Parts: sequence; structure tokens; C-alpha cells
Amino acid sequence: KELPDDFITELSPLMTAFPCEDETAPIAKKFTLTIASEGFGIGMHKHKAAMFMLLAGKKKWYMTASDDLEGVVDTHPGFYQDLSSHKCIQQAGEVLFVPNDWYHEIFNLEYTLGIQALPE
Repeated sequence: KELPDDFITELSPLMTAFPCEDETAPIAKKFTLTIASEGFGIGMHKHKAAMFMLLAGKKKWYMTASDDLEGVVDTHPGFYQDLSSHKCIQQAGEVLFVPNDWYHEIFNLEYTLGIQALPE
């Protein structure tokens, strides 16, 4: 479900902070408000290119291009140790870009609050 209209109005300044590939033909984006506790994580998955703005807390990201996992069946714990080509800790106030069809896993190091933008 989309954010309620009141949220969209109040969060509008944050939502416009997400860049668009072509300002002359803006891409419609779908926004998701996320709130999660320390220790919560989302298992390995992929989707269209996305941006994640972290408003509070700290997240650890593991990412790799889809081609890097072609033919790999068992990804755990290998994804964390060897298979993820990019690892980072996202701090509050930072925006992270996830390229199109990149596999990624996320782990909350603290309570987190953020907004995700995906193209519609």
C-alpha cells in the first residue's frame, strides 16, 4: 500500500531529494517507509534500481551484480564472506543506490527509519 496522503505531503521535501536519471522526463517512483528494530534483516533479493534514504539508525549492506552469482546455488554464509562484492555500513542521513538487478541483503545494526524509492 502506498503512503497515506498526509505522509506524502509531510515527507515531500525528502522524496524530492531522490535524484532522477532524466530531469526532463522524470521517472515515477514508489516510496516505502521502513521502520525496523536492531537485528532485523532482509534476506538476499534483487529488484529494479532503488535508492534508500536512512533517516535514523545504521544498516549493513551486502551487494553484488547478478552476473557474479550466476550458477551459485548455496549462498549462505558465502554471500556475506566471499560472494558479495560490495559491503558498506549506511549511516543516518546517507542515501544508498542499489543498481538494477543487483542482489543485496540488509542487516540493521540499530533501530532504523528510512524511505525507499523504487521506479514504478
